[in-house]
Amino acid sequence: MVEGVVHLRPITKDNESECIKLKPSKNQEDLVATNADSIIHATKEPTSKPYGIYSNDTMVGFLLFDNEIYKDGYYWILRFMVDEQYQHKGYGTLAIKEVIKMLSAKPDCKQIRVNHVPHNTAANRLYKSLGFQETGEMEDGEVVLSYAVK
Repeated sequence: MVEGVVHLRPITKDNESECIKLKPSKNQEDLVATNADSIIHATKEPTSKPYGIYSNDTMVGFLLFDNEIYKDGYYWILRFMVDEQYQHKGYGTLAIKEVIKMLSAKPDCKQIRVNHVPHNTAANRLYKSLGFQETGEMEDGEVVLSYAVK
């Protein structure tokens, strides 16, 4: 298990290639978009911003989430992955907790949403363990979960 904390750093030209090299395990490749595709997505979506998940100075994963409220009234975690060699060590849990903390500090943030492909049971367990609940909605064929900000 991870000791200490993780921190998020914006993806820039300086760390973009490091981010693109991160890969999920082979059996997860159909569960998440590539980081290269996610970075391209971020350039087209003005409310979202890509971040590297760092343990000390090592990038262990990637997150893309809204830094401004999206037009549907929610903040969204759009993409999330932990590199295969850093999985099952607690980095994912710490990273999602950090996103919740960052977004919850925004005065207009009342709800954070995330979605995943239906057969991604590991993601579903992780999100639910952190307080997300299934909404019963589907978005582009994916299960939507919501976190109520207090």
